[in-house]
Amino acid sequence: MARNNLATMQGMVEVEQQLQCEKAIAMYRQLPNVLIFTFVASSALALYFQEATSQLSLLLWWGSMQLVSLLRLGSLWWWHQSLRQQHQNYTQMIRLFMLGALVSGGVWASFSVAYFNDAPAAQRLVIALVMATIAAGSINVLMLVPWVGRLFMALLIGPLVVLFATTGAMDDLVVAGLSLALFIGLTGFARVSRDSALHLFAAARDKDRSIAAALSQRDELARAKDDLELRLAEQIETLQFEIALKERYAQELARVASSDPLTGLLNRSSFERELRQQIEMSRANNSCLGVLAIEVLRFDVIELQGAAVSEQILLVLADRLKSAMPRGSLIARWGGSEFAVTMNTQGRKWVHEAALLRGILQQPIETGAGVMRIDVMIGISAFPGEARDAEQLLYQTSIARHSLRQQGTGGVKLFDLALDVGIQQRQRLRRSLHSALEADELSLVFQPIEPCGTSIPRKMEALLRWDEPELGAISPLLFIPVAEESGLIVPLGRWVLMSACKSATQWSGDAVVSVNVSIHQILGGDLLADVNAALKSSGLAPERLEIEITESVFSHDIDLVCSVLEQIRALGVSLAIDDFGTGYSSLAYLRRLPVNIIKIDRSFITDLDHDARKLLLAIVGMARGLGFRIVVEGVETEQQRNLLVAMGVDYLQGYLISRPIPARNVAGWLSAPSSLNA
Repeated sequence: MARNNLATMQGMVEVEQQLQCEKAIAMYRQLPNVLIFTFVASSALALYFQEATSQLSLLLWWGSMQLVSLLRLGSLWWWHQSLRQQHQNYTQMIRLFMLGALVSGGVWASFSVAYFNDAPAAQRLVIALVMATIAAGSINVLMLVPWVGRLFMALLIGPLVVLFATTGAMDDLVVAGLSLALFIGLTGFARVSRDSALHLFAAARDKDRSIAAALSQRDELARAKDDLELRLAEQIETLQFEIALKERYAQELARVASSDPLTGLLNRSSFERELRQQIEMSRANNSCLGVLAIEVLRFDVIELQGAAVSEQILLVLADRLKSAMPRGSLIARWGGSEFAVTMNTQGRKWVHEAALLRGILQQPIETGAGVMRIDVMIGISAFPGEARDAEQLLYQTSIARHSLRQQGTGGVKLFDLALDVGIQQRQRLRRSLHSALEADELSLVFQPIEPCGTSIPRKMEALLRWDEPELGAISPLLFIPVAEESGLIVPLGRWVLMSACKSATQWSGDAVVSVNVSIHQILGGDLLADVNAALKSSGLAPERLEIEITESVFSHDIDLVCSVLEQIRALGVSLAIDDFGTGYSSLAYLRRLPVNIIKIDRSFITDLDHDARKLLLAIVGMARGLGFRIVVEGVETEQQRNLLVAMGVDYLQGYLISRPIPARNVAGWLSAPSSLNA
């Protein structure tokens, strides 16, 4: 009995030694390929990132990797020497191999940690691709020692999961999730591959024993053959299971790649792909197809309630779209608070159907912050129509929705060519306006603001004009909004301020130049510097400059506006509120703003009936009581002039006084006596 136990133990030791031998042979057989790939991949990464970061740090990292590879090459040489001398310690050689693999994994991980944050999106994806490739390739080499394989893959993929997840961007979160899924999948594949390898080792060992026994016993050979066939059948079944598992995993990855991670709806790329198919079906069936672009109105305000509330609203809207849209409709989350759907409606009742859908989406939504109501903008385009393909359809829906966004209200808008013409015209103005500043196409004219008394200086308001070579004279009502949309209003306002100050230095006397500024110049923080630069460059005295602001400043950060205007006022520049009474004026704001002039809008003197006179007199009395000088715009008749002079206003401006004057004629105008004091 003791002999049998001893023999069994010796057999187990021999089996274990043979298994260690097979493991060592399998690992060191792969090592040359590993070292070659490591050299190529590390060198490629270093070259790819050499212009994006410190070359010294890259050289140190690359050198570290090559040093580790050189040491591992030494272990390979030691392995071959041991084979020749036939005194191998397989366990020790396996440990040495694993140590080299883990050190190499640590160096790879250090690259992700060191260069990820400073890398742009494309380079981050390159890092992720390289690390994922190395991790996937490590399965065949490290699968025989599972804990080492898992630790190696964790070193390569783990930092990327954390780094992508901490950026907060939706695309990076998706990449982090896919990386985590890749780690889990590779771990499973490594485990299955290890089991398969061990099965193969065992099958080979049994086969050797069977062949040895067959020399003496034919019956043993037959039994060994049957046993081998059984094992091969099991192995085939295992491989078939692995293939099925990989196919299911690939299908799941495809599903994740084609859907929005929050709502489960189609994402943008999958929607565009399936939209093309629906267009082809509509073309073949001679049927109609409508595309709706849906956007939540003022969703940025909702986002202030927190991510949980905004996501809850998006999920509710997604569920409502699923319930409301007929079977066969495509429903996608376009990104942010935007959705896209398709519908097949008989008779092309697109606007009616979209209005019904809007009503469904407007229903109250229960959230963690209470009941909320939202409104949506829905742009519609139809096929067949002006569009011939998916890209044009989506462009048209965007144009229709953009027209609603400009109005700042929810609603439904069906695309028509007039919308596209308007957009194209604005785009052309935007492109032309970029070059107008440099091409000397802009000019100033000046409209007199005449004092009603002799103790105050005369003024000239600078008005911008644009004479485009192809389009001719363009109204400021057209190009000023375009300048504000495109971000050109700040450099445009800077040019007007500088040019007006230079022109004013050519006028005799103490005439004041009045310049309108945009709220964007104030909020951008450039106005104070621009005023200082204009005064310094032109040499104009600060008291001869007046800055006009509109009442729209009251709807923005009033503290910031007051701070900027107080600094400008401290220079000695006067400040005026333009178009007073047409916007957001309130006594509280007037008391806070450091202004000393208000310009009453022309609408108050257009119809001077009894009630209008009382309202005008009240405004003048209020302004006078608060210590403001008063300018009245739009004076066109003698009756208006006489009434305003009798009320005691300080300045009059309008066509009765003068139309805008070219800059070259301003000095002559100012040399003549004032028409109000003649």
